[in-house]
Amino acid sequence: MGIDALGLGRLERLANLRDVWRHEAVDFTPWLAENIEVLSDAIGLPLTVVDQEVHVGEFRLDIQAADPDGRPVIIENQLEPSDHMHLGQLLVYASGLEASTVIWITTRLRDEHRSALTWLNERTDSDVRVFGIELSVVRIGDSAKAPVLDVVLEPNNWSKAAKETSKAVASSRNQLRMAFFEEAFDLLTQEYPAIRAPRIQPANWCSFASGPFGYYALTFSKQGYRIELYLDMQESAGKQATKHLFDFFYQQHEAIHRELGFELVWERLEDKRASRISVYNPGFVLEDADEAQREQAVRWTVDQVARLHGVLDSKLRGATAQLKNDPTVILDFNRLKLLPLDSPVHDE
Repeated sequence: MGIDALGLGRLERLANLRDVWRHEAVDFTPWLAENIEVLSDAIGLPLTVVDQEVHVGEFRLDIQAADPDGRPVIIENQLEPSDHMHLGQLLVYASGLEASTVIWITTRLRDEHRSALTWLNERTDSDVRVFGIELSVVRIGDSAKAPVLDVVLEPNNWSKAAKETSKAVASSRNQLRMAFFEEAFDLLTQEYPAIRAPRIQPANWCSFASGPFGYYALTFSKQGYRIELYLDMQESAGKQATKHLFDFFYQQHEAIHRELGFELVWERLEDKRASRISVYNPGFVLEDADEAQREQAVRWTVDQVARLHGVLDSKLRGATAQLKNDPTVILDFNRLKLLPLDSPVHDE
């Protein structure tokens, strides 16, 4: 079907995913690891890849990741309908790595396997979350193809987490924060579609647009309301790689500030593996704000996030990819390629 008079085409799902990824381990798993934010956005949980093809007993887990709290996440992939063997492997991986989040990606989650995952969500404690995801690829006419990750099973709509945080949800402060985050992302995703709206949870922060470098977040803290880039390349890369990433961008902070049009706060966080790059709106106190002040803060959020993501995101991803291969590599900010070894750099 071509484009109609209104400029609309028909969405087509590809029948055979192996026309896109010929081999699960060689093609799909590396693609997903490089594009982990696609999965993060689908489930509403920022993920950072720790390793691929991880040995657990006699089996190999496709992807081991981590959530924002550093807890293990296991991801098992199938370019075919779910089967009993992969269900068994999933349980081995979850127990062997003491996973907090279990994700099974398949082209079709069979009813009996959906029931098994539902049973796990209902019987395990609130620290364990299980997701079932169906993978497909779509295109419109002769346009580029796009992956689709449909979450067909999740942890009872996060009901276990909701039970744990029911008191927090009831508080007026958290209701205000959740409403503010929703309003900000409604406007941001309209004006800057490169970022997808995350799942809003009852908390003082909301993370989004995660990647191999860490994630972005909106945070209400004692220091004030801030937008932040939380840099954390996880244990597989080590603290040195994250600090190297932070130092590398800090060396360019004057040029970055000029391009952004505003100054950032650079927090190396010496006592932590992670580092933080932030812009604060210290005068904004949500609980005391009237409607006009709230609207101004939402507008400020959208403008700053769009600038921060637009200026830094691609460079962060490029730098992280190189640092994961070699934590001591020296980077070129403009081209992100190797420089002579005598170039100045701040190491730990």
